Amino acid sequence: MNLIKFLHEIEESDRPHVGGKCLALSVMAHKGMNVPSAVAVCAEAYDQYISYTGLRDRILIEINRKHFKDMRWEEIWDTSLRIRNLFLNNPMPDMLSETLRHSLSSVFSDTAVVVRSSALEEDTAAASFAGLHDSYVNIKGVDSILHHIRLVWASLWSDAALLYRQELGLDIEKSSMAVVIQEIVYGEKSGVAFGKNPNDDSQSVIEAVYGLNQGLVDGTVEPDRWILEQEAGTIVSHTAAQRRKAITPMKEGVGLTSLTLERANTPPLTTDELKKVFELVHRAQQIFGSPQDVEWTSNRDTLYVLQSRPITSGLAGGDEDKRPWYMSLHRSFENLKILRRKIEEDLLPSMIQEATLLSRQDLQELSDSELSEVVTRRAERYNHWIGVYWKEFIPFAHGIRLFGVFYNDTVSPC
Repeated sequence: MNLIKFLHEIEESDRPHVGGKCLALSVMAHKGMNVPSAVAVCAEAYDQYISYTGLRDRILIEINRKHFKDMRWEEIWDTSLRIRNLFLNNPMPDMLSETLRHSLSSVFSDTAVVVRSSALEEDTAAASFAGLHDSYVNIKGVDSILHHIRLVWASLWSDAALLYRQELGLDIEKSSMAVVIQEIVYGEKSGVAFGKNPNDDSQSVIEAVYGLNQGLVDGTVEPDRWILEQEAGTIVSHTAAQRRKAITPMKEGVGLTSLTLERANTPPLTTDELKKVFELVHRAQQIFGSPQDVEWTSNRDTLYVLQSRPITSGLAGGDEDKRPWYMSLHRSFENLKILRRKIEEDLLPSMIQEATLLSRQDLQELSDSELSEVVTRRAERYNHWIGVYWKEFIPFAHGIRLFGVFYNDTVSPC
């Protein structure tokens, strides 16, 4: 089969080759929604790459060094990094590279694109890998596109993605990856919309930021949030963000820029724009037959849909869906700088101050009832700091690995 498929060529039977994300884009394009021009690099290209380069066997060796359930965090991180190095140090075979180059150059030779994952297990009603695999924004030139395709393939083996597959009970050894190459829309405003509020089935939720969506996804930019009645679209509440920054395109890639004072004091969406986004997410729900999680962007009053996926119903067996926590491990460099300041200037001093105050309390002078109250209060504070540890400290420790990733990407050690 062809390794490249245009959106208008993709049919339901192509899901095993292009993944749920590509298929959803094709369906929406066929239904007349504003979808940026895109092609799918089919999973067969990934399969050829890891077969021709010998990576298939080497990946299996890495993930089978030890039973996955017995691996410590740092062992999973190291395994993921070693696999990433395999992709960095093994260029595409000439035959595969030339096949992809010929197709891509006819469409995107002079066009900036977004290179996104479309893993074959993605975007089902039971599992959404949104945010767990890498995406690269504002990529220019076929050589750069081919390089970033390999990086997206490598993210199939990121520690967060491995953990989530393990959580869902998916067969890691059978994982494969298609890739979406999508023409970039330089959005002035972007966001996500949820056809169903996870906390209230009668509501929808819309989040929006100035600039591109990248900052909203990784937590660098705080979004404004609106909760609306699901049927009528009436606004129930609006939570304003502290609007300071936006993710905007650079010469290549993206960067964090300051908002003008006017934008900082104005919500990203007007009432009319909010209505259009609300109609967009409900149009997607009509098309796919279930509430959708839609990523969108707006440029010059034109609203584009970038992707749509079912809102996950949770893990098999009714367990809690831990995807939001796995997503929180994936931070941008800017976000990590903010988190470092928070840890150094707020969390650690607060923790030390509270521990010091507790150590000065003479428990022997307390009555039994007073001691019981102190034990209860200390248990509450202990649980509070455990929560802070998982929410703030673990993502920061995980993010420190970005320096290792940066070193490997720059030096490409064997």
